Amino acid sequence: MAGGAYDPETWHDLFIAAAGAAAALSGLIFVAVSINLRDIFALEKKVGSTYLTGRALESLVALLIVLGISLVGLDPSVSRPVFAAVLLFCAAGSAVSPVRQTSAYRSSHVKPTAYNLRLSLTLLLVAAYAVTSATLLAQGGGGLHWLPFAFILAVTIAASNAWILLVEVLR
Repeated sequence: MAGGAYDPETWHDLFIAAAGAAAALSGLIFVAVSINLRDIFALEKKVGSTYLTGRALESLVALLIVLGISLVGLDPSVSRPVFAAVLLFCAAGSAVSPVRQTSAYRSSHVKPTAYNLRLSLTLLLVAAYAVTSATLLAQGGGGLHWLPFAFILAVTIAASNAWILLVEVLR
């Protein structure tokens, strides 16, 4: 199975499952935001920060990256180096969220512990995509075996943000 770690075609089933889950969870984010849109905007106006809409954007980006990686992974004509480049591009795209979080945090009422956990998870996600890309390209160090970890992190980030947007915003 060592060769499978560096061959995206052998990960077909994971990509199908991840694409479906990411698409479904993206819908959940839209529902959560649409149900509580007035409350979200009111809270953001009150604290003078876009931290809640930022969470929605962070969730959508995390899930759409999982969807994009999965769809590219399902294309049998994509070579290993091209797939590694896609993963590196996705790592860079995921890095936007921690930068945005830092600026939104400064003007929000979020507790430092919650902020540090959230920032750590998103930075870990960036690292997971980058490591997957590097080890896939090098054909050593795990390759695509890092990808389920990245996908789990992305879903965890999105699900926790969905909870905040759907439930916690009303407390």
